[in-house]
Amino acid sequence: MIDEISNEQLLQQMQEIRSSINTESVQKASEPGQLDQEFGQVLDKLITDVDQAQKEADMSIQQLATGETTSIQDVVMKIEQADVSFQLMKEIRNKLLEAYKEIMTMQT
Repeated sequence: MIDEISNEQLLQQMQEIRSSINTESVQKASEPGQLDQEFGQVLDKLITDVDQAQKEADMSIQQLATGETTSIQDVVMKIEQADVSFQLMKEIRNKLLEAYKEIMTMQT
C-alpha cells in the first residue's frame, strides 16, 4: 500500500538521488567523460523510476476497471505518486535547460 505523498517524501527522494551520486568518484575523476556517464546514470535512474510509477498507476487503473481491486484510494494514490514523480522530473529538466541557456549566453 502506498503511503500519502508528502513534502518529506519528496525531499527524501531528492536526497536519495543526490546520494546516488558518488562524491568520491566525482572528486577523483580525471576524465570528463566519467562525470558525464555518472550524471547520465542518475538521470536514467530518475526516468526509469518515473516510468515505473506511471506503469504501476496504469496497472492499478486496469485492475480497478476489471474488478480485481476495489480500493479507489489506492488507485488515486498511485496516480498522484506518478504525477508528482513526473512533475519533479519535468522541473529538473527545466532547470537543466535554464542552466544550459545561461551558459550559452555567457559564452557569447
